Amino acid sequence: MKSGYTTGSCATAAAKAAAIGLWKGNIPDEIEIDTPAGTKLKLKIYHKQVSSISAECAVQKDAGDDPDVTNGCFVHARVERSCALTIEIDGGVGVGRVTKPGLQSPVGQAAINPVPGRMIEDAVREVIGRHSGAKVIISVPDGERLAEKTFNPKLGIVGGISILGTTGIVRPMSDEALKTSLLCGLDIAKGLGYKEVVLVPGNLGERAVSGYFCIANDQIVQMSNHVGFMLNAVKDRGFERVMLAGHPGKLAKLLRDDFNTHSSVSRPANDILIDHVKSVCRTQQMLDKLKEAATVEGILELLSQNNALYVMDSVADKIEEKVRVYLHRKVSAGVVLFDMRGSVVGRSESAEKWRKN
Repeated sequence: MKSGYTTGSCATAAAKAAAIGLWKGNIPDEIEIDTPAGTKLKLKIYHKQVSSISAECAVQKDAGDDPDVTNGCFVHARVERSCALTIEIDGGVGVGRVTKPGLQSPVGQAAINPVPGRMIEDAVREVIGRHSGAKVIISVPDGERLAEKTFNPKLGIVGGISILGTTGIVRPMSDEALKTSLLCGLDIAKGLGYKEVVLVPGNLGERAVSGYFCIANDQIVQMSNHVGFMLNAVKDRGFERVMLAGHPGKLAKLLRDDFNTHSSVSRPANDILIDHVKSVCRTQQMLDKLKEAATVEGILELLSQNNALYVMDSVADKIEEKVRVYLHRKVSAGVVLFDMRGSVVGRSESAEKWRKN
């Protein structure tokens, strides 16, 4: 699969090309930059403008075969001369601004992560030397619209996308990029001083838990399929209590120690769930129907029809115990299970105590 390059690489190339235009009078058609991955990139330059006091140009983002929402957008850099000998970097239109603590950029600053920031500074310094200064403004004209499809609104990054990238290269379907985004949610909760967080697989769990717990939105953090990874991160960051809340189709997989719940590595939870609820089957016919159910949601519907949904509280207790063991009992835990409508179908004893408190 084809690799691409990050918004950080785009911003770096645009800034370097604009600096060349301002200092040397002409913006090149292509620019070569170094990346932290050790790979050199040669990127095409668009939208070139040069005046006596500034220069501006853009690079088009290419995410390769990765399904990146910023693929195809233009990342612009405007470079201005500065009396100071420093290189100041800021965000313009379409680059988000940080409003919550805990992220890599301080509150109030543009969401330009440290690695891209260093890349931009090094590339511009290469052009202007050590005895000149510059101000670099990075903008993404379509950034505010694109940001609505990212984690940024949840993370308190307003007004646009983030300028990201730790290697400068986009690897197709990279789990690392997703994990980095997920950790931001924990870092914000930690930065705001919360000692308790709720981990949810996705939007369903997030919506459902908001209506079940009296809890701040910043305490609800998505974990996707990376349950074990996020639990370790919760422990490492010193949180005192963690709640897992979501559909048993995901969370029941923990009962067989599948702490990565992606379908490519973890088979459906039907069989493991049936093993834990078959004790309530009053007839062989009911058990057979459970086994014939195509989905976990179908199993929940059958349990409800037979007034046996209460057994899911026991399932939640068993999932909680798996979580506690995984965390070496260093973090208190609880589990709440929701169906696809967002209704509670099971809760562990610890989760219920937390809600009542």
